[in-house]
Amino acid sequence: MAELIINVLLVSLLVVLLLVVLHRPHGTQTNDRQLAINDFLPSHHFQFQEVQDRLTEYNAMLQKIEALRRDTAIAFLEAIRGDFLRLQHLLTRAAKFVPELTLEGEAHRFWIGVKFRLECRLARLQILLGLDAIGHLEALTAEVRLLADCADKALNEVARHQGLRGLESDLNS
Repeated sequence: MAELIINVLLVSLLVVLLLVVLHRPHGTQTNDRQLAINDFLPSHHFQFQEVQDRLTEYNAMLQKIEALRRDTAIAFLEAIRGDFLRLQHLLTRAAKFVPELTLEGEAHRFWIGVKFRLECRLARLQILLGLDAIGHLEALTAEVRLLADCADKALNEVARHQGLRGLESDLNS
């Protein structure tokens, strides 16, 4: 019933808008001034060069802004990718010191790495094509935060059982 009322209201609104558009006066003069021949001659074409120059200037500005946008997005993507790779390396080394190492956990970590790399490539492609990749960058950032939390837990576990000196030594070898 509510759907029917909404449909009737929409149709009524459309009919009213159509009537307003059809009954609107088109180009009638409201003043009583007599028109001269010069009133009918074109005048705006004289401004074309000025408008063209202004539009060219704006296009150049837009291209610079787009290049800055692309460079900023690519730089952030590379930075977040570097963070992910370092975290993944840290977790791989820390896994040797954690006794609860399982094949399932390792396979999951491997899949996360593959998925992250694919998402990075897709985000890079979007950026290079000039598309808005903020959603991808946000998702990749969230994945790095999640991996950082896992690394924090793993480091706490290693520190509690064996200390961090062994892991640090292993990371530098």
